[in-house]
Amino acid sequence: MALHSQILLIISLSFLFFQFNIAIDTSYISLSPNDAPSPLSSMPNGEVSLDNKESVHKYVDKLMESSVAKTEEFLDKVIEKRLKDPTVTAFAKDCLLVCKEVYELGVDAMKKTMEDMDKEYYYSANVDLSTLSTDLDTCMDCVKEIYGDDQEFIKFDDWAGKVTHDALEKVAGFSS
Repeated sequence: MALHSQILLIISLSFLFFQFNIAIDTSYISLSPNDAPSPLSSMPNGEVSLDNKESVHKYVDKLMESSVAKTEEFLDKVIEKRLKDPTVTAFAKDCLLVCKEVYELGVDAMKKTMEDMDKEYYYSANVDLSTLSTDLDTCMDCVKEIYGDDQEFIKFDDWAGKVTHDALEKVAGFSS
């Protein structure tokens, strides 16, 4: 019985520690996917009052607007460039096409999230962001299988995952 209590205590403390670290770390927001200085100075700073509708809307809108721009830039500078490479294998091309579709759907989901927030459809915004997160995983699965540890994709995926998690956390926190 004592061992069971100790295990539950360790799990609980680990969960709290994990949650605390996620809530504090918003430094990723000022970085672009490839660690270059962000061309978008309008990125939100991570501070938002969950009890203030205008604050949450403004934060999520700015986060989604900048994410749309960065995702479209990644599509153009990485995926399209690789698709044009004549040496790309058929398997790699299929993977890139999957990622292209996923990221294009992601841009649509980000735009839909902004519309949902404007209409105060918080549940729908939550679903859009959750779907986006799942779609990002689909792309990374094929990238890891085809390219292994491709740093361009890994950096972008890490950034996109953090942005999506942050937006989802704000929408869920506000609407609950």
